[in-house]
Amino acid sequence: MIKKSLKSAIGVSLGVTIGGCVLPRIFFSNLYNNTWPPIWQQAILYFIAGYAVSFLVYLIINWIKSKK
Repeated sequence: MIKKSLKSAIGVSLGVTIGGCVLPRIFFSNLYNNTWPPIWQQAILYFIAGYAVSFLVYLIINWIKSKK
C-alpha cells in the first residue's frame, strides 16, 4: 500500500512542479521579479510539497479501499 502510494505520488508532484512553477516562469517571465526565489529552489519546494500532499492523499485512498 505504501509502495503504491509512493509511486503514484511521483507523477502528480512532477505535474504540480511543471504546471505551477516551471511553465509560468517560462511563459510569464516578466511577472517574476527579483523578490521570487530562483527557479530551482521554487521547483524543489513545489516538488516536495506536491509529493507530500499527493502521497498522503493516495495513502488515504488506498487505506479506504483496503477497508472495504
